[in-house]
Order: sequence, then structure tokens, then C-alpha cells
Amino acid sequence: MYLTKEEEAILNGELGYPYALAMKVVVAVGDSLKAERLIPVVHAHVSGVSYFNIGDAGLEFIESLAGSNAVFRVFTTANPYAAMMSSSYGSLPDDVVRKQLKIISYLRSMGARAFTCAPYYVRRPSYGEHLAWAESNAVLYTNSLIGAWSNREGGPLALLEGLLGKTYAAGVHLREGREPKCFVSVKNYESSFLYSSMLGLRIGELCPDSIPFVEGLKGMLEEHARAFLASFGSVSNAPMVVLNKLTPHSREFLKHLDMVERFSIDLSDLRSTLSDLRDAREDGKVLYFIGCPHLSLEELTNMLRYLLREGKKSLGGGELWLGVSDTVSLDDETLKHLSERGVKIVKGMCPVTTKLNLMGIKYVVTDSGKALHYMPKLAGVKVVIKDRGEVLKEFLQD
Repeated sequence: MYLTKEEEAILNGELGYPYALAMKVVVAVGDSLKAERLIPVVHAHVSGVSYFNIGDAGLEFIESLAGSNAVFRVFTTANPYAAMMSSSYGSLPDDVVRKQLKIISYLRSMGARAFTCAPYYVRRPSYGEHLAWAESNAVLYTNSLIGAWSNREGGPLALLEGLLGKTYAAGVHLREGREPKCFVSVKNYESSFLYSSMLGLRIGELCPDSIPFVEGLKGMLEEHARAFLASFGSVSNAPMVVLNKLTPHSREFLKHLDMVERFSIDLSDLRSTLSDLRDAREDGKVLYFIGCPHLSLEELTNMLRYLLREGKKSLGGGELWLGVSDTVSLDDETLKHLSERGVKIVKGMCPVTTKLNLMGIKYVVTDSGKALHYMPKLAGVKVVIKDRGEVLKEFLQD
């Protein structure tokens, strides 16, 4: 790989150990992918922030960098952390909370601007920008809907790229790396959180390692596209989906579709699977959770309108948690009204990567295909998926 004089100097330690380490790792990854050079990025996003995900080894790695006075050289955000909020169910062990707070403190000392899985709501990328993002839903969103450019990095690599402000010129940073390798035609699509999430999971299974071109999603709303992409990314390693008429310049990709795998999905075929997933509720403490990925202010406003229209929550029953970025102000009138109606705002946190079973929670009702996929393993709970309106209605009636 070609390095500039400045890059060689960093590699040789002129800026200190953490930056030399970062350069060594990023160059090694780039070399393995036959990248010819490094390119600047304007925004890095780090995953692997929950203590339950990274454990003591991850904590010690971040601590070593922060202890060496490392600071991010570009705008950098990080994924949400474990849900340490108090609830009627209980709380996490003190040792876990203490270590989680250390991780947050170290990343903030390095310059992390926000903790969220939706960094595009904190700083929206521009078309054609190069990024170094590690959160799968965010990478898919920015490549597929905005037209910015980011590989799907590992959490530690994105952190090191944030220190450098550079990444390797390979993968979807190159136009040829963005070409679809499979084609999916969808029939009878209905734009909803539930159907979009389930469709994302199904297409992710069909295209586990390749970028798909998807047609037949007429009328798909942006918020449903986001749910689709988050679900897709939980089962596929691909960093992008070309959504016909939604992805910028999507029609240009049609010329690359002559020799690719082809699939057809009828949404009605998913209904038998859906009935099993929607009716799997058992006895035990239930949590209603919406916000995987983190919610926009517009989504919060829409849910408040629903709750105001449908009536007050009865005392007792399950709690409703809404996941948002830690940059959202709790003084916001919408959030105040939601809290008054018994809703808990999960700010900067991620219940999906939290051992909810330690709080006594038995199962979760959610509208997220990503949460459906990950929570049984990561949170130690059973999961039921329903459309967003159904989740809210059931919460009110519980």
C-alpha cells in the first residue's frame, strides 16, 4: 500500500503509540483487501460499547488508548451501552454498572460525541462522503438510502480509524464494490414495520454475503426502509442493499444484473411464520420495547399521538421502553408527555445488548426484526414481534 510521508511518520510513532497502532492495524487490513492507499473519512462510528458485548478485554483495550491520551481526529460517535436504568423489574449488578460507566467515560474522554445506533440522526452524512462506521444498521442506511460510503467495520477497527481520520480504499469505498450480486423481486409488499422487518430477515438469509438489488417495494416509507435494513443486517454480512427507486441512482445498477442469482418472494408466504412469532407469549414479566434502531423525534411524536388518542395506560402490567440517542433532551415536550403516560425513555442505551434476564424480564414484545434475531442470545429473553401499533395497543391494555 502506498503511504504518504505523513502516514509513514504516524506509522513510525511520531504522534505516539495509539496512533502508530491504529495506522499499523488499518494498513494491515487494507493490505489484506488489496487496497492501494488510505482515504480520509469525515465521521467514524464505533460499535461494541455494551460491557456485555466486549467484557473486560474490551474495557482494557479502550482504557489503554484513553490512558495514552488518544483522541479522535474526526467526528466520532459510538453505539449505545447496556441499559443501566432503574425499572420496576430491578437493575443490573453494581460491578457491571461500574465497568459500563468506565467504558462510557473513556470514550467520551477520547472525543465521542454521542451514544446511539442511529448516528445519521446526530450528524446526517452527505451523498458521496466516506465514513468509517461499524454499526450494521447505520452502514446499511447510509450506503443504501443516503449514498454515502462506508464499509461494515468491526468495532475496534472503526475506533482506530476514528483516531486516524482515515480508512482503506477497498470494499464499498470503490464503485465496483457496490455492485449487487443477487436480485430479489418482492410481490404483494405492504409498508409496515412488521412486514418490512420480516422481509429484511428473509432477504438477508437469501443473500448472506452479497449486495442484493430489491424491486417491488413500492410505497415503502423511510422508517420502514430503516426497519428493513436493520433486520437484513442482522443476518447478512452485506454492507448495502440497492432498493429500486430508493437508493440514489439505483437504476444505474441494473446493467450489472445479467449474471446474478435471482429470487422471488411473495409477502403472503411469510404470514405462517409471522403467526408463530406473534403468538409465542408466555407467562412472566414482559417488556414492550420500540427503538431498535434508535428512534427519530418524528417517530416519538407519532407514538405520542397514538397514546393520546387511545387512552391512558392502566396501572401495573409491563413497561414500555423507547430507545433514543443520548443527544435527545429529556426536556423535549414530546418526551415529557411520553414519560407522563408511563413510558420510559432509554436514552443512549441498548436493551438488545443488555442481559435483561438479570432484571427478571422473561420476554419482550417488539416491532424490530433485529431485536427478534439478537435478543434471545444477547439479552437472555424470549421475543415476540408485532407491528408498532400492536405493540403500543398491547402495552396500554396490559
